[in-house]
Amino acid sequence: MPCYAGGDFPAASAIEFSPPALDSATNNPCHHGLMSMKTQPTVWLADPIPATCRSWLSECSTLVDGPSSDVEAVVVRTATQVDRVLLDLMPQLRCVGRAGVGVDHIDLKACVERGIAVVNTPKANTESVVEYALALLLDAVRPRGDIPNDSIPEHWELYRRRLTGGRRLAEYRIGILGFGRIGQRLGEVLKVLGAEVAFHDLKDVSHFPQDFPSRSLEDLFSWSDIVSIHVDGRPENLGLVTGDLLESLGPSGLLLNTSRGWVINTAHLQHWLAHHPQARAILDVHKEEPVPMADPLRKFSNARLLPHLASRTESAVEAMGWVVRDVMAVLTGSEPNHRVC
Repeated sequence: MPCYAGGDFPAASAIEFSPPALDSATNNPCHHGLMSMKTQPTVWLADPIPATCRSWLSECSTLVDGPSSDVEAVVVRTATQVDRVLLDLMPQLRCVGRAGVGVDHIDLKACVERGIAVVNTPKANTESVVEYALALLLDAVRPRGDIPNDSIPEHWELYRRRLTGGRRLAEYRIGILGFGRIGQRLGEVLKVLGAEVAFHDLKDVSHFPQDFPSRSLEDLFSWSDIVSIHVDGRPENLGLVTGDLLESLGPSGLLLNTSRGWVINTAHLQHWLAHHPQARAILDVHKEEPVPMADPLRKFSNARLLPHLASRTESAVEAMGWVVRDVMAVLTGSEPNHRVC
């Protein structure tokens, strides 16, 4: 079974979220006679998941607090690194469940070698990330602000002038770097709003929607007023955005990153921001999270640093937590809905 990177799945226009009812005999594997209390598998929840998902999983498995020789499945989010060292601690492991999309923190090669299935939730956070990226773009081009309730009428025009935007979103050329599920969905939304959209992706573009032009990486940055990054975690994307690309984006360009912090060469980014005060970077992801107090980017007024919020809606977090359904499918001998490898 081949492995697929986080951005390789086809596009979808809706969140995949249909949680099973906890009291439904048709949805809980424990009620199908597939397992009994004597044969319940041991599952390690390495990272927290919503209480509803945990409760459902606890009905059909024995939950433990750490790795051991008895663990048959592990559920992770982004914090836990699933490498060979960790896998060696769980010789009975049969499944890794990723509550989310990206799997760059999971050693897929090692899992394949050991016959360990990896499952994830590729559709769970698409709409949340797209909404957040769109909101950030709108904030950037159409600044909003509240007038204090106690402001005097004489300041009314002052606030209006201060919050007047430069151009409508439809007047911008927006490049999307990484045209997987999220990138394509954002492109659809931006096009509806009238923006001119192009993309670049490492994969063969022949199967992508024909109404979005593909450009080389260099051409995308030189063509765009705004570049929004939505690449996956494959090694080829490490340091992908260099100083040369940023210079071609221009002295007043806008860079938005909601994918991986290490995609951007941060030293080059600092140089670009320092030499172009009108340039802007909106960064929801970072090489190190939380961002250290000593991080030089904190000093730039034209850099907006956000605490990795793009996928953080309660519904998306719960949808990601329901990876436990596919984990149990693997453990009970059924085919999961979303197998990475």
